Amino acid sequence: MLLGLLLALSIAGQAQAQDPQDVTVRQINEYPQATIDELDAAGAGVDPGRLAELMVPTLANQSVRFTAVVLSNPRTSGLGNPDANGFPSRIHVYVRDTSAASLGNEGMGIQLVDGAYQTTGLLNAAIGDVITVVGIPATFTGSGGASMQLEPTSIELLGPYTDFANLSDAILDPEPLASTADANKSVGSNGEVQTNWANLNSLNGQYVRLEGATVQVRDLASDPRPNWLITTDGGTTVLNFYDMSLNYRNDRDGGYNESEFNVSSEDFVPPPPGATINLQGFIVFQGDDPFSRGMPNGALLSIVPFEKADLEVTESPPEASTPSKPDFVPTDADAITVTSTVSVDPSRTLTSVVLTYFTSVDQTEQTVSMTDNGDGTFSATIPAQDDGTFVIYSATATDNTGAEFTSRPQEYRVLNGGITQISHIQEVSGFATDASPVAGLTLDMSLSVTVMTEPGVSGLVAIQDDASLIPWTGIILRTEGTLTTDLQRGDVILVTRARIEESFGLTRLRDVVYTDAGTGGQFGYKTVTTDALQDRDIAEAHEGMMLRFDDVTVVTPQADAPSDFGEFRVGSAGDAVGVRVDDASSAISSQLNETLTEGQELAFIQGLWSFSFSNHKLLPETQADFPDGFPPVNVAVEDAEVPGAFALAQNYPNPFNPVTTIGYELAATGPVRLEVFDMLGRRVAVLVEQTLPAGVYEARFDAADLASGLYLYRLTAGKQVQTRKMLLLK
Repeated sequence: MLLGLLLALSIAGQAQAQDPQDVTVRQINEYPQATIDELDAAGAGVDPGRLAELMVPTLANQSVRFTAVVLSNPRTSGLGNPDANGFPSRIHVYVRDTSAASLGNEGMGIQLVDGAYQTTGLLNAAIGDVITVVGIPATFTGSGGASMQLEPTSIELLGPYTDFANLSDAILDPEPLASTADANKSVGSNGEVQTNWANLNSLNGQYVRLEGATVQVRDLASDPRPNWLITTDGGTTVLNFYDMSLNYRNDRDGGYNESEFNVSSEDFVPPPPGATINLQGFIVFQGDDPFSRGMPNGALLSIVPFEKADLEVTESPPEASTPSKPDFVPTDADAITVTSTVSVDPSRTLTSVVLTYFTSVDQTEQTVSMTDNGDGTFSATIPAQDDGTFVIYSATATDNTGAEFTSRPQEYRVLNGGITQISHIQEVSGFATDASPVAGLTLDMSLSVTVMTEPGVSGLVAIQDDASLIPWTGIILRTEGTLTTDLQRGDVILVTRARIEESFGLTRLRDVVYTDAGTGGQFGYKTVTTDALQDRDIAEAHEGMMLRFDDVTVVTPQADAPSDFGEFRVGSAGDAVGVRVDDASSAISSQLNETLTEGQELAFIQGLWSFSFSNHKLLPETQADFPDGFPPVNVAVEDAEVPGAFALAQNYPNPFNPVTTIGYELAATGPVRLEVFDMLGRRVAVLVEQTLPAGVYEARFDAADLASGLYLYRLTAGKQVQTRKMLLLK
């Protein structure tokens, strides 16, 4: 899920120094009518840069005060990353201005984002409590739309709403939302939507209820955070779901302090497509657009349910989970029993559950009736298959109305000798998904491999096991432990055990157990043309391998324009699309692409072939991966000359997870301060605070305890100040 995020950074210290002005939340949420009119007029052609400029309400970054009732449980907030003690970096709490009781609910809801909740006392508030809030509004924006957030500087707990004569039970009720079109309007013939700007002021932060909606699509492959969309008009408009609550977030088990926070004991699974639901929650712009329906990308409103009761499934087709796969590598003597969990609408009757399978050898589908185990699960056995065979299978459940649901496909591979080649991990059948057939398993193996990268220089670790460079013979290792210091290019190692994981679509090994086996030299780079890798199957088969492209042209120096994440595209002759080149190596400047021009010719470029954020890409490691005279890589501090100017470099890599490096230059000796701020203007780290001589420096920033999102880092040296943005994606 890649976010094009921008935020108007508040100067928190200045805002806190002001006397707070008494306002209503409606005033905080208000965008000028001229802004709404311009966005409406621009329609699908709205420019993301202009959008960010417009999303600044009148009271943004000013100190304000209002009284509100708490609508969401602070201890159910699940968006902040927990620290070592299980306390999140912040909590998100939705409130409604108490003046809504007399003025109406329109525009009276807002999200409090509190990083000091244990000091302000917000964590101790309960649904229905009335609080006086002093804080600083700020606009959280993505590539479209905006959500008003407020950072509390103080919270005063006044008591439950029942203690106030002017407040009735209605102050806690959700506002009816007639249709998904109220939130997001249709702007494209292919299902594209955009925030319904006319309703932005009234809906931002609003607690709403939508009845009779249909689940249009869901993506369980995005586990542990599945995505789904709902619609009330057959998909012409949609409303996106966002998992801000611990009741709907599946990646918080074991991280949060469960004595203090309401961590769900079971994973949330969205209803299947076609299910009819009632849903209530809070409307936000989160910049989240997993199905790329927003125009521009991300320009749609989302709904955030908090309590389990906020989702009511009124009617649903049957649902079969993806069948299990063996937790070992089968041989040709093993028949494999697989299990699927099936749920059925109580008003309907399940008529059949069938397992359908075929193999890579015989692609004729076979069906087997699955046996009811009496606990909601159904099982069937697939006969033993020949060595080397891929087995692809899925479960289909049917009810008495004829409604049918087929699970996502699953696959395994039969290997008599276990895993003895990288291809046994990397190769896929091509009939199911791009995921390794042994993904998610920790297995013994026997891989004699050569280290192909320079881990100590680039921070990248990849291995290959075939000198002829055939497909499927390379794989990337997760950088952890002492891999980058203990391994060098050309080392031969014997991998005896590892966990196979899928990370953002990239198959890699982690928790690697290995022994040294000497040195064996390099296999060399495989020379290919960029157009060959436009075929996704070919690109997939070369992940983890070292590739070289000769005689290429820069297609674009900005692969993500108008955003700049340091990636560019190069193409072989006749390939106008090209392939991405990423600055992920620690030795490659994050500003490399800024030195390029469209049409620039390079004699060659080489590196590690990888995949992240839905794109295959090349990762050069060092200057040697470019022609002589190509723009240089970052210079080590001890070899740098004294610069002639004050400068702050773009961090690298960017986006990053969770460690990045920030380079800077000082023209004169003096006090220096390098700080990192979140997008509410709160300082989250001080990386440098000392007197330094003129020179070139680097600082390491570890954001392991911070949440995904955009951050600003600021360098101050005397009267000189520079600020840049960086993106943390976990």
